[in-house]
Amino acid sequence: MKRFAKPFAPGEDRFAGLETEETPNGQIIIPDSLAWLDASVKERMECGDHWVIYAEVNYGNVLNKDDLTAVHHRKSGSNY
Repeated sequence: MKRFAKPFAPGEDRFAGLETEETPNGQIIIPDSLAWLDASVKERMECGDHWVIYAEVNYGNVLNKDDLTAVHHRKSGSNY
């Protein structure tokens, strides 16, 4: 999670150096993940400096049901 929390330059490959696979729809997944979802965006709405995205999940899989999920909790959304 720490890897993806840092800022990336425009166009920089966020998955460089990681083993990846593709979902049936051609989306990138990390096979060492606990699970994955592949969704199609149906609508999106601009909300200040964020987007709210409404999507329909087409595919998904639990890859490792024995591990614990990571939780990232912020006390405030005022900074990242």
